[in-house]
Amino acid sequence: MSLKPQLDLFAKHAEAKPAASQKESAALKASKDAGPEIRDLFDTNFNAADIAEWELLFRDAPQYNYHFKRSQIASAFDRPLHKKLIASHAFERLREISFLGAIDYLFHPNGRPANIRHSRYDHTIGVALLSQQYCRLMDLSEADRDLLGAAALLHDIGHGPFSHTLEPEFARRFNRNHHQLTNQIITGEVQLDLSVNHLLVKHGVDPDEVIALLSKKSTHPHASLLSGPVNIDTLEGISRTKTYVHPNYVHCHPRLLLEAAVKLDDESLKRLDKFWQLKEDIYRNFIFGPMCFATDHLCREFVVNNAPDFAADDFLLTEKAFLQRHPTFKKFLFSLKNRIELDGVVDAVDQNKFSAAAAILEDNKTKVPKREFHINADVDVKCFADLSKRYYEEKNSFLRRVGSLTDPAQQAAAASLFD
Repeated sequence: MSLKPQLDLFAKHAEAKPAASQKESAALKASKDAGPEIRDLFDTNFNAADIAEWELLFRDAPQYNYHFKRSQIASAFDRPLHKKLIASHAFERLREISFLGAIDYLFHPNGRPANIRHSRYDHTIGVALLSQQYCRLMDLSEADRDLLGAAALLHDIGHGPFSHTLEPEFARRFNRNHHQLTNQIITGEVQLDLSVNHLLVKHGVDPDEVIALLSKKSTHPHASLLSGPVNIDTLEGISRTKTYVHPNYVHCHPRLLLEAAVKLDDESLKRLDKFWQLKEDIYRNFIFGPMCFATDHLCREFVVNNAPDFAADDFLLTEKAFLQRHPTFKKFLFSLKNRIELDGVVDAVDQNKFSAAAAILEDNKTKVPKREFHINADVDVKCFADLSKRYYEEKNSFLRRVGSLTDPAQQAAAASLFD
């Protein structure tokens, strides 16, 4: 089957910076102990040698363009179903849903205040582009292109304001989460947007099969594209999240990672192994790190303390509408930069002692997820689905406390972090 070439939105418009040579990499590694490490805002342990290794693994890689213009999107998607889903109200709403929730309001990608913040809209476009790329590489049928592309476009369609920051409280108080709302949008059970279900049915895509793909219950031969440990959502999402924690773009190109997951030669597995290590680093030091933890924790605490002000239907709003409806939360959110303590967020209890400590849990301690990522290099990987045997993770938890957040000196130090 011959498919007409599509505009590559993964490519950078400017010429990519040349990769480091083997000689340069060796010199950098030799200087690792001799000189200071390159430290970013969140101390993610990525130093000069790590960056050089990425550049060696991704030679001549264009840098990933994380924001997409409407004209580019119109040119990149040729399937009528995909075009109409992107134009739907529910999808357009994702433009005003932040990618990492409250974190996006405090931290700038690559540490530059002028940078555009990330949204669920741009992330979802990136995931859908990866779906298209996979379908071309695997020479899939038009029916599979429609199905997998629709699932990619709809995988985050149900996210509420501030994404994962406030979702735990909506789930606890109103039994609302983005998985549930996603399913309701796809089946046409919610008034937010009834057109999505209509479009799927009109174009011959079974809404139940889309839901099965997104809930990891599908028997489709390419279901692992969306559900395996190395899936298009995490390839795009981790690459995007890396921009928060390093002052310069590191070669973590989603398209090249996807190609590696399809090709699966020795060089490809090296790239995927490095990506899996990056994912662990992102979760350990950033997403579950003390700064982001404090941000999310304090926002949820605000909702708990002001519970009567919030309603279930708030979950359907854009963030702009949410902040207009809740000006006190808006004021609180923008005050956080002056309140997060640099030294007031610490690990309280080792996760192995969690059970014994639970009985004496203090008010200022809370349970924090912990994810450990492993690689089984002995597994013979022959296809994309086999990656679930090579890469796996363990989920645990530990206790962390938040300080009083009242010390003026701490507040001043924290404020300087975001200048």
